[in-house]
Amino acid sequence: MARLPVVTRDMVPEEFGEAFDELTKDTGGTITGGPYSVAINSPEMARRRSNLTNYLRFESTFSKRIQELAILATARAFDCPYIWNAHAPAARREGVSDALVDAIRDRKPLPDMAADERAIVNYCNEFYNNHRISASTFQIALEQFGAQHLVEITALMGNYAQTAFFLNAFEVELPEERTEPVLPVG
Repeated sequence: MARLPVVTRDMVPEEFGEAFDELTKDTGGTITGGPYSVAINSPEMARRRSNLTNYLRFESTFSKRIQELAILATARAFDCPYIWNAHAPAARREGVSDALVDAIRDRKPLPDMAADERAIVNYCNEFYNNHRISASTFQIALEQFGAQHLVEITALMGNYAQTAFFLNAFEVELPEERTEPVLPVG
């Protein structure tokens, strides 16, 4: 069970009611799973966060295959089974090979990859391991994606790192129905 109860409208201070109502209008007045089940405890913060998340996920023009690969690298770096479960099937659908998804999941040697995949995996892993990006890794990513998309990919990584913080800190449970093996952590 998650560490926080499901938030209902009567639990929200009135000054945040509009934000709560906006975020829950399509879910029947509550959010019972996923990162927004945590974020809704601060409705205005959740509303503001939602705008950036929606842009990065659904409006940005960078490749969905690379987007999903960056999300998987983030899920693996933060040992976040919830993000992994939500995005490994999407990565596969967007054309990330089963071999690459499975190698990231199992922390095995990576298979041969396309140049854009190699650029994003190296960029993500270098940042998560060293908290910095070397000049050479940065230049390769910049040449591969361009400035706008590299900024957006970096924002996406940060957004999903924050999502992992929510999911892991508050122990949000995986949905019962899943198609992926549970991400091994520890």
